[in-house]
Amino acid sequence: MDLHAKVLSPSELTRSSNEALLLVTFGSTYPGPHRTFARIRKYFADAFPHRDIFMAFTSGMCMKRWFQKSGEQYYPADKWLYAIGAAGYKHVSIQSLHIIPGLEYSFIYDRYLPPFSAKYPDISVVVGEPLLYDNEDIRSVGDVLYTAFANRLSKGEGLVLMGHGNHTDKFPIANSKYKELNAYLQSLDPKIVIGTVDYESMLYEHVSEHLHQHCPPPATINFLPLMSVAGDHALNDMVGEWEEDEPLEEQSWRSRLLHEGFCAEEENSHMHGLGDYDEICQIWVNHLLRAEARDRHQLSNQTQ
Repeated sequence: MDLHAKVLSPSELTRSSNEALLLVTFGSTYPGPHRTFARIRKYFADAFPHRDIFMAFTSGMCMKRWFQKSGEQYYPADKWLYAIGAAGYKHVSIQSLHIIPGLEYSFIYDRYLPPFSAKYPDISVVVGEPLLYDNEDIRSVGDVLYTAFANRLSKGEGLVLMGHGNHTDKFPIANSKYKELNAYLQSLDPKIVIGTVDYESMLYEHVSEHLHQHCPPPATINFLPLMSVAGDHALNDMVGEWEEDEPLEEQSWRSRLLHEGFCAEEENSHMHGLGDYDEICQIWVNHLLRAEARDRHQLSNQTQ
């Protein structure tokens, strides 16, 4: 699969298989994340060479702004599902590329699937869970992240991971995944801490307090987005430059930690998303394989 291949629209869909695979992600308005999206699509294309693979965004804002910026149009999952149904596919797999099982992930079940299944009841559908779903995921993702930074940690450097956080109480399990991963990573090395931009219990103050206790100034701090891509939050909220006309509490995490006496050079800002790690992509692939195996088992039981 060509990493620079043109992103198709639902109207351009040409069926070459009986199986469709729809990757669903939040989206982004920055070029770097779109290179990551292309890498993820290629990884899934290599893992599932006999399926037609498409990608949908759940953020209307990202679709609109990226089109205005690049002329490249992405579409929501419902548009793709209707095109998949009209094209005559027999089976569709949906893999969430979200990090936690929160609001954006719920759109698949609440918004997209009910009308599709009502219109195309004969098309079987399987949905793979987001990255952090069960205890095995916590350990697997934690091991990938720890291994990636083990050398720096061994030198006394710290690691800050920025997640987004779920902004609704409807999905408390979503934010708990950050806490579970945070606890596991700190069992491997206490100089690691996860913070979020939208979950009250793990905002910047939580990050700063932990670092001062376990990795105090003038320690060097590394930054990595705990997101599928390194987009707006990573570039601005995590490692953005100091803004003279903004108060301290509105500055990026990196700027605030520098103000507190920590060190953080440009090389300590690791501007790639989780989707740039093959090991992380494989976890998403494993989720889909597991969901499909579960679906086959259920069908087998129904026919016995």
